[in-house]
Amino acid sequence: MKTIQTWFARAQAEGFAIGAFNVANLETFKAVIQAAVNQKSPVLLESSDGETAYVGADNLVDLVANARAETGLPIFLNLDHSREIAKVQIALNAGYDLVHFDGSKESPAKNIDTLRRVVRMAHSRHILVEGELDYIIEGSEVRSITAEEGRAASQLSDPETARAFVEETDIDTFAVSIGNVHGLYTTPKKLDLTLLEKIRGSVDCFLSLHGGSGISDDQIRHAIAVGRIVKINISSELRQALRQGLEHSLQSQPNEVAMYKITPAAIENVQKIVESKMKLFGSSHKV
Repeated sequence: MKTIQTWFARAQAEGFAIGAFNVANLETFKAVIQAAVNQKSPVLLESSDGETAYVGADNLVDLVANARAETGLPIFLNLDHSREIAKVQIALNAGYDLVHFDGSKESPAKNIDTLRRVVRMAHSRHILVEGELDYIIEGSEVRSITAEEGRAASQLSDPETARAFVEETDIDTFAVSIGNVHGLYTTPKKLDLTLLEKIRGSVDCFLSLHGGSGISDDQIRHAIAVGRIVKINISSELRQALRQGLEHSLQSQPNEVAMYKITPAAIENVQKIVESKMKLFGSSHKV
């Protein structure tokens, strides 16, 4: 099977992106895998520190290994927005394919220093590292504020600062901040595609787009074309779909207590979104 680095290089060259979908339980895992099967798409499953603690790093690695063996698809596992080097180490030891250290809340100097340590540990195992310099508002909830307010609480990337950051840390992937705030808002998110084009011209590494939920299809397509984005993170839309599916099943089956009979609607909801994103990102039928 090709490595994730090979897939990122192909995505960058051919102008498509690979979806990175957060999984927090068996239901979301099943939904993402079935979507990949249906769309014949490479896929990234990922877990935040909280999701990793909930499911277990070793359990997630085993689930991904089983899915690879059963489907023959390029399925990879990413650690998402980890803020502690000890938790990155757990993922590395467990066998994750790539890790994302987010030091955007730290001083630039501390962020760079920690990332250098992460890169040394990961690259010795041929594991890719994603770094984040500019703080992007956190959380996957549905917010009562506008996307503009969320953007104001974040820090946009500067192309030259990004270039120096990438060179100093030797990261493989840079997480851009161009208006791609986390969560869902009362207004649509608006990406600064001119800024993205400048960042693409300044850095010599892969680029990722976080906060992919709630961004218009047109903006996503332009971001992939202009920035050669190779990885797009989706979480909020999946969590919302899962909850809505569960609520519907609980209301329509008030006396049912067997969980495997309650969850299919939720799984189907999530799967539909993942498949639509794979089509949008251009990763469908790449396998």
